[in-house]
Amino acid sequence: MFSIPHPGNFESLKVIVDEINKLRKINKKLKKEGFEVYIGFPEFVGTGRATLYKPNFEDLAKQVSYAKRNNIRFEVVINASCIGGVHLTPKGIGYINWIFSQLKNIGVDSVALSDPYLVDLAKNNGLEVNVSCIALVDSLDKAIFWDEKEVYAITLDSSINRHFDIIQEIKENVSCKLKILVNEACLYKCPMRIQHFNFFSHANAQNIPALDDYYYNKCINLRVKKKELIIKSPFIRPEDLKYYKGLVDIFKISGRSHPIGWIKRVINAYLNEKWDGNLMELLDCPRELEHFYYLDNSALDGAIEYWKSCSKLCSKCNFCKELAEKALKVKH
Repeated sequence: MFSIPHPGNFESLKVIVDEINKLRKINKKLKKEGFEVYIGFPEFVGTGRATLYKPNFEDLAKQVSYAKRNNIRFEVVINASCIGGVHLTPKGIGYINWIFSQLKNIGVDSVALSDPYLVDLAKNNGLEVNVSCIALVDSLDKAIFWDEKEVYAITLDSSINRHFDIIQEIKENVSCKLKILVNEACLYKCPMRIQHFNFFSHANAQNIPALDDYYYNKCINLRVKKKELIIKSPFIRPEDLKYYKGLVDIFKISGRSHPIGWIKRVINAYLNEKWDGNLMELLDCPRELEHFYYLDNSALDGAIEYWKSCSKLCSKCNFCKELAEKALKVKH
């Protein structure tokens, strides 16, 4: 199954559905493939990413119905990493229960959550739950914790995308589906990840007038100084999806805060499992780097064979640094 980012407005959903249906007709392999779209919904709780458009419940109901008529699942993302404790107050519990009951009534297939108490509330309202990547599931112990809550799926922390041994161990010991982010290009083991998610979680829910996004700017700055950090980012190339089939159940394309034209480009690349040119044009977070760097996708052919068995002891290895020198060029 492929999980497709949706910016939130109905017109964008129609473009996405048209693109999926077009590819279904062209590519025989996709005729039996499952699809879902996911949308950020920062209603009271907030989400861990920027949200371009938040539909009201009436608009959302129409979108859910449209997606289902085209045999596409619909997931709502409410994955704030921090809620400030309001979800544990009587008022907060009552309002969140009301939100979940509304989502259930309009036919949403699943909700993506990162807080265990919200997972309990959602399931009490009859909703299927996908554990968000913001829950940072990077070990078997964490995966079992969520699996015992009988969730529909777990989105693995992208930091283990190239840790095939950990993914394999999780796969063998949980009963839920596993979802993996394919084109998120965050820093490997990013030291600012949770702070950045916290910032967006509060900014989305409370409309905080922040002067700037320190974490995003710092992320870009680090990669300008050390371009091998781009190679170390745990992205998965379209051509390398085949290495994960059988290990994970759902390939999630990141980028719901980006324009629909960019999303169409990325959908085509990953559904066709092929991309010629600058891989930076497919990578989410920080997308702006595509204007500074040209990453020759073909130069990365075979790199995954090394990463599959890599110890990740970077001080003893220069593979990514040497690959960056070969494949990554500064644009002029």
